Amino acid sequence: MKKVVVTLFAVLLLLSNVNVITGAETVKILIDDSRVHGWDESSQEYLQENGFPADSDWTFSFENKEEGWGYSNVTKRLQNLGSVDIRKKGKLSYSTLRNYDVLVIGSFNESYSATEADAIKQFVDNGGGLLLLADGEYPNNSVSRPFDVLFHPENVEIASKKGVSKTFRYLNMSLSTGKYYFFYVDDIKSHPVTSGVDEIAWLSGIPITSYGPGKVLARTGSDTWADERGLLGIGMGSQQDDEDSGPFDVILAMENVSKGRAVFIGSAESFWNVITENEKGNLDLLENAVDWLSEPGGPYKQYKTINEQAQEKLSSATSLYNAHQFSQAKSAFGDAIGIFEESNEIYPNSEANQGIEQAQDYILKCETGMDADEIFEKAEGLYDQREYEKAIEEYEKAKPLYEEIEYTERVQGCETKIQESNDWIALREDAQSLYQQGEDALTTAPSTFDPAGYENAKSIFEKAKSTWLEYDEPSQVQACDEKISLCDDEIAKIEKNKMIVTIVVIVVVVIVVIVVVVIIRKRKPKPAPEPAMEVQPPTEEGIPSEKQTEALDALDDRYAKGEITKEEYEKLKSVLEKE
Repeated sequence: MKKVVVTLFAVLLLLSNVNVITGAETVKILIDDSRVHGWDESSQEYLQENGFPADSDWTFSFENKEEGWGYSNVTKRLQNLGSVDIRKKGKLSYSTLRNYDVLVIGSFNESYSATEADAIKQFVDNGGGLLLLADGEYPNNSVSRPFDVLFHPENVEIASKKGVSKTFRYLNMSLSTGKYYFFYVDDIKSHPVTSGVDEIAWLSGIPITSYGPGKVLARTGSDTWADERGLLGIGMGSQQDDEDSGPFDVILAMENVSKGRAVFIGSAESFWNVITENEKGNLDLLENAVDWLSEPGGPYKQYKTINEQAQEKLSSATSLYNAHQFSQAKSAFGDAIGIFEESNEIYPNSEANQGIEQAQDYILKCETGMDADEIFEKAEGLYDQREYEKAIEEYEKAKPLYEEIEYTERVQGCETKIQESNDWIALREDAQSLYQQGEDALTTAPSTFDPAGYENAKSIFEKAKSTWLEYDEPSQVQACDEKISLCDDEIAKIEKNKMIVTIVVIVVVVIVVIVVVVIIRKRKPKPAPEPAMEVQPPTEEGIPSEKQTEALDALDDRYAKGEITKEEYEKLKSVLEKE
């Protein structure tokens, strides 16, 4: 019961209406009043006993402008920043939150479900801002736990030995604070949230006991303690041995909650109308906080920024595709889809859907290009290995794929390689045909005296060799050289045979001539005896000598062999006889 903390009393004043200020549309703020807290029945009875009418608005609502415990001053100040919507019922969901920049929770008597807490966390992760005003009677941790922030688990109020009792006025009421439960916090760190705020009027509140990444912006003094609320206020106002001592962290700012931000303040009561009507610095603090929280922009703004990033990635991927770097392009298009999907998850939008569809279409083209490149690379390998028939098959597979993605340069490349392959095949077949013709000619070439067959075969093999040289097939060139050498050898053999036969024929002819001459000589009739003449005794000169006889026989032999002509024979014989 808060009646042990504050004393409220009524003053008879006329109630006046507060006009709602329509804020600028630059920032969209949602205040959740769906489970608004308020005075319990015993507190209401106490207040009525002190002059409050029974039909008073007992809720700590952001629409409550008639009572000092409302937050209408906060609502009015936040309208300076933009539009403010106050949600009165229903469960929080991301589909609701994504349309805002900042969510303010400052009055709740029921825990937020795990699903709602996850939706709040998702909202902040996607660029939203959370402002949580905590209180000892609120289930604070149901909201703060997903952010790794915990408030004191017990129903306590921060008390200060330097606290002051002070009376505040708001419309028709006054509030007199308990001595220990109102004080000023001046241990404040420099930050956009605390800009221009030198001290914070602090009413009760609860400590922040643990947190992850974040910056503590305000801390109570060492003279404070966590005063536990005892039954009927027993034991309150003085520190017990088991009560925690300050200083306490009471304001925490978290800047990098993924894309968003969060601010946790350990005192909702410090922003009641009755306080802020007099302590304007508290309103400055909240206005600063919401302004800072709104800077990233909520999901409905974030998706536009993310789409810009996705479009840049899409453009980069398209450039890679146009450069025919299909594998890298496919990866980049996948990245673009991921960013567009993130945009769509943050805030469903047609631009993201169109971007995803466009990237998916390109991915299909990339896959076609990758398949075509793989086939083309295989074809190139076969081409380099001189397996032209197989290469043509692969080029013909790759060509329609390149045509499908309008890769004209590569289509022409396939056509060129197919033509070149056919040319090489034709050249190879010509060479093979010539070689076979040479083999056939070689088969019919054998002859003892006629080299024409081998000469013809040699000529054909020389043509085959020239063709294989053009085809650049060293092994076949060597085979042709071997056949040419074989032909040369056979031709040489035939020429040798011809020469031998010629010599033999000449020798035989000579022998035959000699034999004929000898036979003729032997068959020649003796000359008839001449009439007897007076025989003169032979002189010494008329008788041939033995040497003359031998020389004449040798001369006859040479003439018989054909070594000398008849004229030479007659001349030589005449000379020998004269001797």
